[in-house]
Amino acid sequence: MNEKATHISRRRFLKILAGTSAVAALGPVRHAAAQPKQYGKLVDTIRCIGCKRCMSACKRWNRLKVERDEMITDRFTELSGNNFVVVNLRTDSQNTETQIYHHWTCQHCDKPACVGACPVRAITKLPGGHVVINEKKCIGCRYCYQSCPWKVPQFDFKKRVTRKCTLCNDKFPTNYVKPACVAACPVEALIFDYKDVVLREAVRRIERRKMPSYIMGVKEAGGTGVITILPTRPQYLGFVVAPEKVVNQDLDKLRITGAGLMGASAIAGGAYTYAALTQDKNKKNDASNE
Repeated sequence: MNEKATHISRRRFLKILAGTSAVAALGPVRHAAAQPKQYGKLVDTIRCIGCKRCMSACKRWNRLKVERDEMITDRFTELSGNNFVVVNLRTDSQNTETQIYHHWTCQHCDKPACVGACPVRAITKLPGGHVVINEKKCIGCRYCYQSCPWKVPQFDFKKRVTRKCTLCNDKFPTNYVKPACVAACPVEALIFDYKDVVLREAVRRIERRKMPSYIMGVKEAGGTGVITILPTRPQYLGFVVAPEKVVNQDLDKLRITGAGLMGASAIAGGAYTYAALTQDKNKKNDASNE
């Protein structure tokens, strides 16, 4: 366990919500006040028992194929077009006696890079905070995968579209309803509520336990809708650490789509040159035959 860790006081947490810098969850963080009506999900890895009911519930709700070996073993499972949620056992590299089960899915960023990178506007951040993909508009370019700091969006080779967790936005078109994974958790390792409520609950749990903890999602990628309580820093558990600075979405879109256009232009230019050379060669052969 990291000896430099510090636990969050309630007063300091209120400063975070007010947008001022503070020391929280193993280090300094800065967080803007949660937007009204924005939902969030708490993932408490310290409380998670690894039952994988969240995975099963997600698959049932989204009509995904259930693979039995994923549900009854601790083998490492990746996100895919058939797995919107995975639960994996992770070990602290600084203290191998510390192991946790981690519920991993789309983080529903406050300012999603994938939204800006999509050239056909198939990805949208809804007013409630859900980041969703319109599969009818998706062209399978995978620019969203390239722009995502965690590489969450996954291409479904059968459906030929990119897919991911939607926070079950289709469950509450008019009413407040928990996502399938949250409703299935038997130990309240998953909580779903307004984001400011979720943040307060995360701090309350850390204060009550009085043990070193890290809150992931406060500063990563500019803030996310999924707030995760970890016993140590993400990198010690094998996570890809997302940069705090949010890349300008428009610039990111230009970078990704620009690379594609340059590649297409190069291919087109090569084809044109080949055609021109072939045509000249044919003319010379015709002239010699005459």
